[in-house]
Amino acid sequence: MNILEACKRHGQKATFCIVGHLYLKSCRGFPHFHEQKPQDAWYTKVIGKDWYFWDTGGDYRSHPGLYLGDVIRKEKKNRLFDFGLHAFSHEALTLESEKSIHSFVRAGVAAAKQCGVKITSFACPFEMTEDAQDPEKVARVLARNKISTLFQSHLRHAGISPGDSLKKRYALQKPVTKGNVKRIYLSEYVEGTSSRKHLKKIMGEILAHRQKDAVYCLGTHDFTHKNTKNLDILFTFLKEEGFS
Repeated sequence: MNILEACKRHGQKATFCIVGHLYLKSCRGFPHFHEQKPQDAWYTKVIGKDWYFWDTGGDYRSHPGLYLGDVIRKEKKNRLFDFGLHAFSHEALTLESEKSIHSFVRAGVAAAKQCGVKITSFACPFEMTEDAQDPEKVARVLARNKISTLFQSHLRHAGISPGDSLKKRYALQKPVTKGNVKRIYLSEYVEGTSSRKHLKKIMGEILAHRQKDAVYCLGTHDFTHKNTKNLDILFTFLKEEGFS
């Protein structure tokens, strides 16, 4: 909610790629839309327990942190916001089979549809987007589900369990379309806890590329932080420099 309000104050557009479960107002626990549970052991190792351990059912009143369906139904009408998908329950997609990935994505699309949201944007959990053995595996699933935009790090290959050979770098470039899916590469991340030095770095990069044929895509996980001061600083900067 804090990020939504910050965007409204500054008239700033934003795309929110969130897990499919947050589109719900209530549920009875697993399974929700015939989705499978993650099969790879790396997922449970990172999370501590299977995500579904906490998903025993409830609604947006009893467990507001697990349900945002009521908020999304209201905010989807705001032209500043685009609501996308982040899998269904933050699964590590590249470590799963294509069949499992499809079940996760399909479940998220179905949940969003209940809110009247048509999913066209996607960001992979853990930024694990391209499998080293089959880089287009996730993209094929997105295309099957008519999702046309993928936000990703410039390169992220997840090796075999437990997630070996992870590579990531940010890039400022034009979007690239492959297999009917447009890839928008992340240029940098900013959080509520980011330092002022980091903010100056971001603003400097944006100014340096003002006249270049590139897209500066700024990602954030600020849903997990109550502090929106950094967003206010960046949004004010963008407005003062004449960026839309």
